[in-house]
Amino acid sequence: MNSLVDNVDGGDLAAAWLELSRLVELRPITNEAEYDRTVTLMNHVLDIMGENEQHPLAGLLELLALMVSSYDKEHYSIEEL
Repeated sequence: MNSLVDNVDGGDLAAAWLELSRLVELRPITNEAEYDRTVTLMNHVLDIMGENEQHPLAGLLELLALMVSSYDKEHYSIEEL
């Protein structure tokens, strides 16, 4: 396995996840309300980052964008002509 994953303490991981969830409720998008919340969070992260592509939140922004894009493709796909 990946040595990075092998060295992760389960208790530390759970504590970090609980703290992140408390702050932003990061979950897969399954409905419009979650979609709206995720887009709002994504826009807030963009505001925090500004033009700094090396910002510590860049990975979070990428994850949020992938989640929104995936939901968009599934629910708002534009049919090819």
